[in-house]
Amino acid sequence: MSHLCVIKFGGTCLATEEDRLKSTDLCIRELESYDSCVVVVSAMGRKGDAYSTDTLLDLVSSPLPEEKSCLMACGEVVSAVIFADMLRRKGISAKAVTGWNAGLRTDNRYYEADLELVEKEYMLESLKDNKCVVVAGFQGMTRSGTVSTLGRGGSDITAAAIAAALEAEELMLFKKIDSVFTADPEKVPGALKVDRISAEDLRQLAWQGAKVVHPRASEIAGNAGITTNVRSHATGKKVTEIEPFILRSGRYITGVASGPDVAQFRIKTDSDASMHEFYSLVFGLVARAGVSMDMFSVYDSAAMFTVSLEDEGRVSEILDLRGINYEIVAPCAKVSIVGAGMHGMRGVMARFSSALDKVDIDMLQTVDSHATISALVLLKRRDEALRTLHKEFIEQ
Repeated sequence: MSHLCVIKFGGTCLATEEDRLKSTDLCIRELESYDSCVVVVSAMGRKGDAYSTDTLLDLVSSPLPEEKSCLMACGEVVSAVIFADMLRRKGISAKAVTGWNAGLRTDNRYYEADLELVEKEYMLESLKDNKCVVVAGFQGMTRSGTVSTLGRGGSDITAAAIAAALEAEELMLFKKIDSVFTADPEKVPGALKVDRISAEDLRQLAWQGAKVVHPRASEIAGNAGITTNVRSHATGKKVTEIEPFILRSGRYITGVASGPDVAQFRIKTDSDASMHEFYSLVFGLVARAGVSMDMFSVYDSAAMFTVSLEDEGRVSEILDLRGINYEIVAPCAKVSIVGAGMHGMRGVMARFSSALDKVDIDMLQTVDSHATISALVLLKRRDEALRTLHKEFIEQ
């Protein structure tokens, strides 16, 4: 038998009594092949369900930051205790622990915190006396000793980090999906199932808007070389194997994805100050307001960047107060093709832009990296753009 696996169950896999019974059965089945396991759980269900994070947040109006992080962590703690109790009732020695007990240490932000290290001593001691340790996902402890949370999808990070720290032989991510797909099937009917994908490509897809596995979790697991797979909650079978290395196959584009709704800001200046000083001022003002920017493009006397649609008003106020000239194009969305296999290949950008041009979709802005090419398009053309790019690079 192998010594240790790490299993993660998302909130939809724990939403009902039937879901939870199924999840415990899946855990027990894996223990037939492993000496012990760590189970990482999310809060049960989604908004509207009693213990989901969004439901708990609706109970308060203006909590202090440290109070909000504590409240946000409660749903996962409830899940962990219930799951451990159910395992014990089925004859499995089990113990529930919080994320901070499990040794997850973060920076000093209360939420959207960055994980810095995992202190594994408590987990190792707990595994000596228990067949299964159930960890509340999504949470940790700041350097100053307060509760922190890791942001949306943070339970994936918890599972990957613990798997790496404990040198687990396998990381299993149970989800209520049939597979990782080459695109969102709801937006792209021609989306194909992906049996194998590299951790790098999965990470890039996640950064560009795909919501299967948190990008940081994919990065941690890939760097640690851990065997990782996505499994169907319905059947328990592997649906997608995540490889730690770049796959070289006939298709160099792995998938297409789109990000959240955004607003594009186009800024101009007539100032005598240097462009460097002007852009430093603008970007600094927006950053100090806590607004995340994306898709930077800088020209002689103009610059463009995007912010989430919900931050459009805040950024407008900041620029108005400084008398900075700007235009807004909104709502927009970033559409991307992803595939580390495209690195060094010629003509990919030409095919990308030509495909969109053929269906009269304007590219308002473009950015690229070694594994992605992205374009900003009007939101009303987003799904058509995704279908067009999928047909050009995946279906042919």
